[in-house]
Amino acid sequence: MYVFILTTVVVGFACAGVVMLLFRLWGRKAPKYVIPFVAAIGMFAYMIWDEYSWFDRYSSRLPGQISIVQTFADENPFAPWTLISAPVNRFTAIDSEKIVVNPDNPDQKRVTTLLLKKGAETLALTHLVECGANRRGYITAQTELDANGFPTGIDEWFAMNDDDPLRSVCN
Repeated sequence: MYVFILTTVVVGFACAGVVMLLFRLWGRKAPKYVIPFVAAIGMFAYMIWDEYSWFDRYSSRLPGQISIVQTFADENPFAPWTLISAPVNRFTAIDSEKIVVNPDNPDQKRVTTLLLKKGAETLALTHLVECGANRRGYITAQTELDANGFPTGIDEWFAMNDDDPLRSVCN
């Protein structure tokens, strides 16, 4: 977050500096309102560019074994342009190297999902997916595990709909 703020301020100063240089090269004095106006426009343009390009920049840096299974685009009334076209600012990914099939029950798979959001820490959640029963549950620190590292019981199960991103591990 601090890097974003610092970068935005630097862009504002850079835009103001370019305008001051251009006016100096023309041999004229810049009106008082032009330099702050150009700095504000530059910072505003940078903020919009950063917001709309974040997902593409971040997803292109992910390793090959991580696949994006769900994206979220949020509208913000304080940024009215997002009401027209909302940028993707968070997504869910699955690390295919961390999918483990239960040797005792091949229908059960232990899956690690990554929840990534712009400006926030990455969260890693572990799920138990039962492909045959079309359900999934969370594996927490309190979940008791068997010798294979699979839960002996899940407190709460969730039904997987057709559009559930964890269904992709059942294929």
